Amino acid sequence: SLSARRYSCENCPLRPLPAFRAFEKQELVFVDALRKGELAFDKGATVLVEGSHSDHLYTVLSGWAFRYKLLSDGRRQVLNYSMPGDLIGLQGSLMGEMQHSVEALSPMLLCVFERKALPELYRSHPGLAYD
Repeated sequence: SLSARRYSCENCPLRPLPAFRAFEKQELVFVDALRKGELAFDKGATVLVEGSHSDHLYTVLSGWAFRYKLLSDGRRQVLNYSMPGDLIGLQGSLMGEMQHSVEALSPMLLCVFERKALPELYRSHPGLAYD
């Protein structure tokens, strides 16, 4: 279940990372209003399941995960890894349902956003579509 916010967008642990540009004040206020809380996962927990629909998108605040597809013989094919700053679940916005699963490689903390808010984000702050 969603937890109370540990971090505000203003104090997000990702902001100091060199991969991210500085947000303008109105961008921070807008993104903070879109946030629904934070979600913690233990190592080995399934974050998203292939074939499912999720109402949320997640930004990794801490921890690592891997994305994988189940093969017909039951094995898993690892597609890539997710680390702090990565977005999880965007594919479901584009494809309708998840085409892969995501499992936590370590304890994880995710920032939660409602998927239906994505078009408003792109309309109001198109520059954030790439950040």
